[in-house]
Amino acid sequence: MERLRFRTMGEILYELMTGLLFYPRTLWRVLLWPAEASATSQAGREEGDLISPPLFLLISILLAQALDLFLRGELGEAAASSGLGPLLFRAVAFSLFPLVMAVGTLRRQGRPVDHATLREPFELQCLCAAPFALSLSVAVILIASPTASTRLAGAAIGLAAVAWYLCVQTRWLHRRLAVGSFRAFRTATWLFAVALFCCLPPALLILGPRGP
Repeated sequence: MERLRFRTMGEILYELMTGLLFYPRTLWRVLLWPAEASATSQAGREEGDLISPPLFLLISILLAQALDLFLRGELGEAAASSGLGPLLFRAVAFSLFPLVMAVGTLRRQGRPVDHATLREPFELQCLCAAPFALSLSVAVILIASPTASTRLAGAAIGLAAVAWYLCVQTRWLHRRLAVGSFRAFRTATWLFAVALFCCLPPALLILGPRGP
């Protein structure tokens, strides 16, 4: 039992550390060629220089949290305390986006939503959610700056992140549902709005009514 436990811990540590090593290449691949990256994961081919979609999303959330704390000068204070509210909210919120998109796609395909059918689209959606989570977190950090030019840069990054995410989702729905581009964009926008709405209860429960 002890050997099994340490073997599992060793595998987790190995996956995490190799994930950090190959994270930049995976991020670059998804940003420039999201369709090709999704096709690779869908076909079940694990390339030696890419990481799994859920781990990709997890590392992106952790990097966004670390960057937020570093730029606010709170990294050392957070390491010595147990204030995990913002990190927990990021984990919940940015996991809701791939979940909503995957469920919405399955329902529009007329397929049942269960563990067997949900895994594949959810993992593929994690590929899209990871760069979106990282860039949107950077945008929020910059928007909170007292400098006008920095706030403007943050707004531009945020708009670019949303535009990229909606573009990727439109292409995803266009292929999955075999519908026109306009209908795919309309569906992507609707599911994006649903995901944002689903983030409100966790925000109130975890961060409180005043936010972080």
